[in-house]
Amino acid sequence: MTSTVSSTGRSDIPARMERLPVTWFTWKVVLLAGLAWFIESLSIGSLGVALNPLKQVMNLGAGQVGVLTAASTFGIVIGLIPAGFLADQFGRKRILVWGIVEYSVFTLLCAIAPNYTVLLIFRFLSGLGMGAVFPLPYAIVSEFVHSRQRTLFNGIMDAFLSVGYFIAPLLGLWILPNLPLNISWRVFFAVSAVPILYAGIIKASLPESPRWLDRKGRHTQAQAVMASIEAQVSKRAALPPFTVDGKAAEARSAAKSADGEHRATFASPWRPPYLRLTVSRAIAATGTFFMFYIVMTYMPMIFSSKGLSFAHSLLFTAIITAAAIPGKLLNGALAERFGRKAMYVVFMGVAGIAALFFGIATSAIAMVVYACVMSLFGTGAFPALKMSYAEQYPTYMRTTGAATVETIGRFFGGVVGSYLIPVLLKLYGLSVGFYIVAALAFVALLVELAFSVETKGATLEQLEVKTSKVAKVH
Repeated sequence: MTSTVSSTGRSDIPARMERLPVTWFTWKVVLLAGLAWFIESLSIGSLGVALNPLKQVMNLGAGQVGVLTAASTFGIVIGLIPAGFLADQFGRKRILVWGIVEYSVFTLLCAIAPNYTVLLIFRFLSGLGMGAVFPLPYAIVSEFVHSRQRTLFNGIMDAFLSVGYFIAPLLGLWILPNLPLNISWRVFFAVSAVPILYAGIIKASLPESPRWLDRKGRHTQAQAVMASIEAQVSKRAALPPFTVDGKAAEARSAAKSADGEHRATFASPWRPPYLRLTVSRAIAATGTFFMFYIVMTYMPMIFSSKGLSFAHSLLFTAIITAAAIPGKLLNGALAERFGRKAMYVVFMGVAGIAALFFGIATSAIAMVVYACVMSLFGTGAFPALKMSYAEQYPTYMRTTGAATVETIGRFFGGVVGSYLIPVLLKLYGLSVGFYIVAALAFVALLVELAFSVETKGATLEQLEVKTSKVAKVH
C-alpha cells in the first residue's frame, strides 16, 4: 500500500489508521502497553504492602510514613512533564523503554537500602522512571485504536494497573509473614523489580506510532511502519479499500488548521486554546488520584489500626484493589457508548458517596464493602478520565499535555494527599479524613460537568478542531 501525501505535506495515515479493524495487532498493542502499567503497579504497590514491617523495623512516625509514601509519587510528578515532552520529541516507544528500565533498577536498589534516608532517595528516583511510563500507554492506545473503541480498550489496558495492585498484597501475603521482619520487605522489593526484563519485549515488539512519525515530518518512516501494520492486519482480516475520500480529507484539514505550532514546549498546555482544558482536567484528575492513592496505599494500615491481623489486612486490601478491575472494564465500555463526561460524573459521584459511608463504618465487613465501592467506581473512573485528556491535545503535544494534567493530579492527589492522610487520620480520625476524600470527589465531578469537552466518537484529527473551538468559546 502506497501512502499519498497531500499538498499540505500531510499523509493519509490518520485515515488509514481509522480503517483498521480490530485484530490481533490491536490486542498486541493494548496488551504490550497494559503490561507496562502492570509491572509499574507492582512497584508502586510494593511500598503499601511493605509499610507495616518498615514501620516496625525503622521505628517510623506518622510524618515519616507520609514522606516515604509520597516520595515515589513526588518522583513521578517531577518526571511526568519532562517525559511527556521527550516522548513528543523522540517517540513514545523509546521513552517507555527507558522509563521501565529506570524505575525497575531503583525498585531493586530499594531492597538493599541501609536506612530510611537512602530508601527515601531510591523511592524518589524510582518515581522519576514511573513518570515516564504513566502518560504513554493511553497516548499510544489513542493513536493506534479506532475512534469508536479507544476508551473500551483503555479500560482493558487500565485494568492491568489494578491487576498489579491486586497481586502486590497477595505477593506480600506470601512473602512477608514467612520471613523475618528485617529482611521480608527487602525480598519483596527485589521481587517487584524482576519485570525489568519486560523492557526488551517492548523494544522488540511495539511499533512506533505512525501518527507521531507523520506529524514529526518523518513521512518515509511513517509509511513504512504503516505498511507493516497493514500487512499484519490483512493476514487476519480484510482491509477496506483505501481511497482519498471525504473522511481522509477532513482529517488532513482538521490537523492542518489545528496545528498552530509544530513543536511542543513545556508551556504549550498553558497557552490558549488549551489553558481552560488543562485546568479543568487537572482538577478532575486531582479528585480521582486523591481517592486512588488513599485506597491503594493506606488500606493495610487502616485495617491494622482497627485491630485486624497483618494477614487479614493484606487480604482485605487485595479484595478492595481487585474491585477496580471490573470497574475499569465497565467504565471503558460505557464511556464508549454514553461519553467520557457522563461516565466520569456517575463513577466519581458513587465513589464520593461510598467515601462518606466508609468514614462512619464501624465493622470490618462494612469497611471492606464501602472501600470496594470506592475502588470499583473511584479507581474505575480512570479509563474515561485518562483517555479524555489524551484526546483533547493534538498529536504534536499529546504526551506533553497529558503529562501536565497527570502531574498536577498526582501532585495534589498523590504527594500532598499521601503526606496529609496519615496525619489527618491521627489528628481527626477516620470519618473526617474520608469526608475530605468525598468532598474532593464531588468538586472534581462538578468541574467535569461545567468545563470538560466530550471527545467520544471523533478521530484525533477532528478533535484537534473541536477542542480548539470549544476552548476559544469559553
